[in-house]
Amino acid sequence: MKPLLSSSLSARFLLTIIAVLVACSDAIANPPGVGGSLDEVVKLAIKEGKVRFGSSPNSDEAKLVLDAFEKTYPKIKVEYTANLEGGVSERVLTEAIAGQVEYDLVNVPSAVQPNYKKANMLAGPFAWRSIFPKVPNEHFSGDNYLAVVSFVPRVIAYNTALVPSQQVPKSWQDCLDPYWKGKFLVRTRPHAFVSIWPAWGEEKTLQYVKRLKDNQPIWGSATYDESVIQVAGGEVPMMCGTNYTSVFNLLRRDPQAKIAAVFPTETPIGMGETIGVLKGAKNPNAAFLLAGWLASLEGQKGYEKNGRDSPFLEGTEMRKRLQKAGVKIVFGGWQDEEFATERTKKITAAWGLW
Repeated sequence: MKPLLSSSLSARFLLTIIAVLVACSDAIANPPGVGGSLDEVVKLAIKEGKVRFGSSPNSDEAKLVLDAFEKTYPKIKVEYTANLEGGVSERVLTEAIAGQVEYDLVNVPSAVQPNYKKANMLAGPFAWRSIFPKVPNEHFSGDNYLAVVSFVPRVIAYNTALVPSQQVPKSWQDCLDPYWKGKFLVRTRPHAFVSIWPAWGEEKTLQYVKRLKDNQPIWGSATYDESVIQVAGGEVPMMCGTNYTSVFNLLRRDPQAKIAAVFPTETPIGMGETIGVLKGAKNPNAAFLLAGWLASLEGQKGYEKNGRDSPFLEGTEMRKRLQKAGVKIVFGGWQDEEFATERTKKITAAWGLW
């Protein structure tokens, strides 16, 4: 019996050591100059007095979220720059490398994240999880440099006046129905199908998109917002793969618009705004506070107003909608972001567009 007792104790000792190591690995401290507790961060942020924030939503949509932050922290002014994504984010990086740090907090899309990290121009790592303990892990990158504060469900949109109820698509497979041959829209930037890849894998995804091509979609290069206007206007009755936010905001502006969104049985969730504090930021505490607040339930209540709230945070409308729809959420998360560009190329090549 003694060897068994010794083995049991050894196992417990080993588990204890592992637990301690895991706890230590989570004990991230904020970088110098940034408060070590929420109270300290708030005090320092108020002293800074403002935060320069550049991100992707337009000014009207951002206002729905940022007004609440300024009401919560009236002594911190948010100077917001809209439509900061893609090439603009690259320019921000180039300027920051040259010592011109125009923003404190900035949108860092997945395509340019490797460039920001290689240039070492992101401040951090940050103690997101200890200072904002109620925010789900999905909101913060594994290396603790970035936060995702808005999410984009990929859906199917249809014209409510043109599509009979029995033909309303319920799944991605429904887009392959011969009924839709030649009369549905697919955007040439395949975010929806890149987002479903983590659930389906490469073989199934590429087989699917090839079959989708065989059903002769109308290829579209317009933005998602422009594309859903085409659907609502009756130019095309259905769109296979669009952003829920585009449908939501069209209906917010025009409740009578003839369009509806369907959460497919497998609903991919894309990451919207992935934001980080720039190295050399003049207001790092205000930037960190704003990012963490946006990721919290209080901030997500603002994102509910433009259909970008988190499906992972208990209490949000998005979580309630998806639960009511009874769908399976597909989320590749941070670990899949680095593969997005490669997967996009493979899908567009399968369509003969690359």
